[in-house]
Amino acid sequence: MKFPIFILIMVFVLLFSPVLSFSLEKSAKGDLLSGRLVSGHIDMSNGGLSYQTFKFKVSSDVFAVKITVSNSPADLDVFIKKGSEIENYDNVDYSSTQDAYNESLLISRLSELPLEDGTYYLDVSYQRDTLPVINGKRSADISYNIELDLQKYKVKDTIHPGVSAEYELSPRDGMAGLFALKIPERTNSFRIDLYNTNADLDLMVAYNNKKITKNNNDFLRDSLLGRETLCVNGIDGGQVKPGIYYILVFDQISNDHPVDFSILSSFGNETPKELAEIPRFPTASDEMQNALMSTVEIIGNAAKGSGTLVSSSGYVITNWHVIEDFTLAVSDNIYVAVNLSNELPPLELFKADLIDYSVEKDLALLHISSGLYDNPIPINYNFPYFTLGNTSILKLGQPLTYLGYPKIGGTGSRASISLTRGIVSGFEKLNGSLFIKTDAEINSGNSGGAAINSFYELVAFPTSTIEENAGQLGYLIPVSMIPEEWYRFIGR
Repeated sequence: MKFPIFILIMVFVLLFSPVLSFSLEKSAKGDLLSGRLVSGHIDMSNGGLSYQTFKFKVSSDVFAVKITVSNSPADLDVFIKKGSEIENYDNVDYSSTQDAYNESLLISRLSELPLEDGTYYLDVSYQRDTLPVINGKRSADISYNIELDLQKYKVKDTIHPGVSAEYELSPRDGMAGLFALKIPERTNSFRIDLYNTNADLDLMVAYNNKKITKNNNDFLRDSLLGRETLCVNGIDGGQVKPGIYYILVFDQISNDHPVDFSILSSFGNETPKELAEIPRFPTASDEMQNALMSTVEIIGNAAKGSGTLVSSSGYVITNWHVIEDFTLAVSDNIYVAVNLSNELPPLELFKADLIDYSVEKDLALLHISSGLYDNPIPINYNFPYFTLGNTSILKLGQPLTYLGYPKIGGTGSRASISLTRGIVSGFEKLNGSLFIKTDAEINSGNSGGAAINSFYELVAFPTSTIEENAGQLGYLIPVSMIPEEWYRFIGR
């Protein structure tokens, strides 16, 4: 029997309308809107899916996106992909897969993979092989809450030339702050300084555009320093454009803890007087405090490490690899941060010149030549320094103390000085060089720092680690490897 085509269409709609209704209802529930708490639900009974999919849209006025999963009784993970639904969790743009039951994920225009305009798909997933234990028994039903927070570009304040102001960057703002600066006509140049901060801050500037990204900024100051300076000069000695300049200050390393900073704008390129002052070291209360102050942080173009002051006139020894740039040549600028407080990251105060180096020995001799802003060092300025020990009498099992600035030594983007202890675990001759092995905790950032004996004498420089599974051995370069000709600079 043949039926008219419209009857067949009606039968099809009646038979399949529940499926169409469910699909539309699911899509509506899957949209995340900023500031609205959504109740999520994963049902794995009867072979159900172990994930739930959402989507959200990012417009050009959004700076950052924060996703928060809460009230989950099981370990859920978050995966995000732009433009299409997720088919494979190995092929996503962002993820948060910590052991914590409730995940939080922050993405901004400054992330390693920057946030872009468009539609993003998000999966909340339970990935364990066994069902979770909820209220004392296995359960295939996981309820949770999820919230989307779209953080838009918003000017925090207008700054005024010659007036220093203090602010805070916080995780809720994506660890970034947007400021406006009005530059009048007939201005040849101006500068912006960030200081009074314990974080590694950077800044971007855009003319007449507050929606700043990594791709559309007009000026960028991005280094391993926390105290940043950006100078804007007119082209060919002329004047800069008058109008509004937007300044984005950000911490692109850490997004877990608020950080304070000061910002100062000024006309011209001259360093403001309050920034050019160089404080003197306090008098050491004991030998340990002298050792702590004699251990400095070395900051190059490509890396950070540690260094040791070895003379009152400001000579520093560190590892060569600490001051290498990305081309394996010496960094254009070498900065020295000093320890004036054991509770705070070292203060970036000085610049240093490279005096000599040995790639084979992985050692470099520096001399502190000026202040951070090329300002002169005060007359009769004395640096604390280490006395060199005798490494020929080192024995297996002898205790050593290590000082430096490892990356894991802080919860933010910069770390205060760290002290660890260990023993001489062995010796090894390699390519004509003698290395000391140690079982001490040594990490990235310790390179070039201090290994001292019980008399607070400098006996070696941590340089590398060898790890296998859960085991680790550190390698030290003994002070006996210091080139003989360096001693005429050190004065020993």
